[in-house]
Amino acid sequence: MQRIIDYYRYLNLLSVDVAVGAAVSALFLTKVFKVEVRPQGYICLGLTVWLIYTLDHLVDAKMLKGEASTKRHRFHQQYFKPIGLMSLLISLTILPLLFLIYTPVLSMGAGLGVLVVVYFIVQRKLGFLKEVLGALLYCIGVMLPVIALSEKSFNSLLSVTTILFFNTALINLVLFSWFDRDKDMKDNHSSLVTSVGGTASKGILCLLFVLQLGLIVYAFSSVDASVLVVFASMYLVLVLIFIKDQWFALEDRYRLAGDAVFLIPLIYVVYHC
Repeated sequence: MQRIIDYYRYLNLLSVDVAVGAAVSALFLTKVFKVEVRPQGYICLGLTVWLIYTLDHLVDAKMLKGEASTKRHRFHQQYFKPIGLMSLLISLTILPLLFLIYTPVLSMGAGLGVLVVVYFIVQRKLGFLKEVLGALLYCIGVMLPVIALSEKSFNSLLSVTTILFFNTALINLVLFSWFDRDKDMKDNHSSLVTSVGGTASKGILCLLFVLQLGLIVYAFSSVDASVLVVFASMYLVLVLIFIKDQWFALEDRYRLAGDAVFLIPLIYVVYHC
């Protein structure tokens, strides 16, 4: 069992689970909104998410003058060249896939890509907005196939399900920043937590958890029960990480569990196959 956890830890350090989680979440949302997407679309999304996260970590690792405080950045410092080469190979893999996905998804994805690049350039200056904008871009990216291909109006897509997913992503990012607050301050990384302080950010997390619970209860009358089970499960995992913070702080367990949250929608996907 420990060996499996160790292997998964390496996948987490390389953001592989994040990429798979994004693809799984996209598949989940396309099924919820009843949108048909080609398989290569999910593959392209997963690879693109991996590339974005990895390039961000490589840039951060390169900019640090000394040894990084976080295990993830130390890993990217130590294996900078092989990870950089892997990033180049993934970029070359993505290019032919772009010709195989639907044109509306490609066009909208190009626009979103520009916004993501701008976000990563200015994120150190965003302060308390970093996690909010990060969650928004992640939510739009995962919902990109739905937005581009759905015949429903924008108002219809801006549903309780969408808000639940966005709030889940926001809680996840703020929670990670809360755990990393001391390391971020040491490495001069800005975040909502380093901007407002640990006590205030803990209060913000509590408000987000209360809001999410309220949304889940409210959605009982309008959202399919199996969809709510997915969001409730994701919510409970994040609450557990928050409550048992001392245990999850050990060996970055919070990050392993927190990133795995976006694999939970796979239950819905398998059930509805």
